[in-house]
Amino acid sequence: MNTIDAAKDKQVWNDAKVINTYATVDTLQKPEQTILNLLRERLPFMRMLDLGIGGGRTTVHFEPLVYEYLGSDYAENMVEACIKRFPNPGPRTRFEVVDATDMTGVPDGYYDFILFSFNSIDCVEPEDRVKVFREAIRVGKPGGHFVFSSHNLRYLRTMYRLKWYNKVNELLYQFYRTAKLLYHNGLPGKYDKADFAVIRNGIEHFSLNIYYSKPEFQVQILHQAGFRSVRAFSYKTGLEIPLAQLHQVTKDAWIHYLCEI
Repeated sequence: MNTIDAAKDKQVWNDAKVINTYATVDTLQKPEQTILNLLRERLPFMRMLDLGIGGGRTTVHFEPLVYEYLGSDYAENMVEACIKRFPNPGPRTRFEVVDATDMTGVPDGYYDFILFSFNSIDCVEPEDRVKVFREAIRVGKPGGHFVFSSHNLRYLRTMYRLKWYNKVNELLYQFYRTAKLLYHNGLPGKYDKADFAVIRNGIEHFSLNIYYSKPEFQVQILHQAGFRSVRAFSYKTGLEIPLAQLHQVTKDAWIHYLCEI
């Protein structure tokens, strides 16, 4: 079975080539834009903790709108890249190294809005995910919001399907990618009855193992952790997905979750 090696993952995210790639991205995903619009009127009054910011993609959009902003990542070099990318932050903006599983030093009940974007939580070892949820509830203000995205295990069969491309090199890559998926993970059917799994999905040239879960199982875990009013949003459309329909979602590579603290 695949396992997540947190130390190895951190080395990948601290790599200069990886950082240079992420430091040029500035586009919100559709559900992120939806959630920004939902919270827009309240953002000027919110203290925001932006976890796993990478190269600052979400900083571009949220930092100008919120009352106070802390951009953070557990990869020190990512934080340094953000400091360089945003050299003149306002008096209520700062960038720091923060590990989402242990936010020692972050005060209790301080942040109105906590964002853990781009499936960063899926690089956390499965047994440590509950630590992230507990810490979010601890540092979040009651009535505030915790937002994150996570890979959808029901999408797994779609990952294995070959797509037709007119260009030979793109078609050959499809065969290569499917072969690598089979080598690292086996057939997708072995995960049909699982609630979650750790998959080597091709990210960073198949160097990382990533957590996947069925969306309805993820909602169950969030309720057990103590979050309220959990809502789910489609990666493909940005639209809200009724919780009762999550077991039917197979075309979204990941789901965004909006939770009340």
